[in-house]
Amino acid sequence: MDSKNISTLVDDIRDVITKKGGWDSTVSEFFRGAVGDAMDRRFTKEEEERKPTLRMSNIGTPCKRKLWYYLNTELRTTDLPAGTLLKFAYGDLIEGLLLSLAKAAGHTVEGEQDEIVVDGIVGHRDAVIDGVTIDVKSASTPSFKKFEKNELRVDDPFGYIQQLTGYVYGGKDDPLVTDKKGGAFLVMDKTLGHIHLDYYDLTPELSLLPSRLVATKMMSTMKTEPYREWEPVPDGKSGNMKLPSACSYCDYKWNCWPGLRGFAYSNGPTYLTRVAKLPAVPEFKER
Repeated sequence: MDSKNISTLVDDIRDVITKKGGWDSTVSEFFRGAVGDAMDRRFTKEEEERKPTLRMSNIGTPCKRKLWYYLNTELRTTDLPAGTLLKFAYGDLIEGLLLSLAKAAGHTVEGEQDEIVVDGIVGHRDAVIDGVTIDVKSASTPSFKKFEKNELRVDDPFGYIQQLTGYVYGGKDDPLVTDKKGGAFLVMDKTLGHIHLDYYDLTPELSLLPSRLVATKMMSTMKTEPYREWEPVPDGKSGNMKLPSACSYCDYKWNCWPGLRGFAYSNGPTYLTRVAKLPAVPEFKER
């Protein structure tokens, strides 16, 4: 069989899904191994007790204050509710499925979960497909649209571009990686089942990465938390001030904003930093 090119990856995966061939017992075994290993990492005591440290997965966190809290406070991922942790595991399942589909589609899938080290910071890339560093993501429909439109450079609340940059930089001497300047996100809309490959030429980010890592390391050792990246925004015309979207999803919002108050609206929670007019909905405490 001729070697496949990553430009046809998504179309080739769709062919496998529509039962046009490719999935066999070897791919099934690959899938079982990938998913089993991922669940071992998620649900074993070793994973639970891993100490917080700088990793490839968090160096791109846009809010350095959030990263500082993670590294320097007692709140850990083990404090997250079971539903949130299960969503993380669901993302692992999707990753295993997409990589298996890529393999079934005849593409070269290598380097899964290989350790990558850059300036002492460790990470594990998802895979190298057809010589390109790949980060697999599952996304909500609105987030998926950002990948479809190649918009992460202008709207990247989780720091995915910097994370991918770290994996590409760390693979610069890896013979599996033939594309040394770019990488891609293989993304699935977890609601609608759509798939997209979002490629980036990371030349600008790669040149800045060493200095960014130095600055991030210095920040992580500060005795007090860094400045806030975002400020409250008006909650309509009530005079109340609420957390912006990026802050409302943060695990450390109660630490970051003393006196924060949460209100359970029918369309989801709102977190107020200033209450000029008491909302006519139930209030809830930190949870």
